[in-house]
Amino acid sequence: MKLFTMLVYLTDAPELHDAGTDIYDTGPEHKLVASAPYARNAGLIFIPGKNTWHGLRKRPIHGVRKSIIINYVGPEWRAVDELA
Repeated sequence: MKLFTMLVYLTDAPELHDAGTDIYDTGPEHKLVASAPYARNAGLIFIPGKNTWHGLRKRPIHGVRKSIIINYVGPEWRAVDELA
């Protein structure tokens, strides 16, 4: 079982200030609620759920968006196909 996912942004380019991850509501249209600011060593933690939505809406990205994703899992996690 995945307990949380942590996303940390790595690039410090000022032109990427609006390239952060978008958070959507649970309605059928998944309206945008907020966007995380993109800044070096900033990021988000997601707790898994059946009604949580995040992504990156279509918009120009000026530069290279780099991040690291850390998944924290419980001892019963056996999805070895997700290891890469």
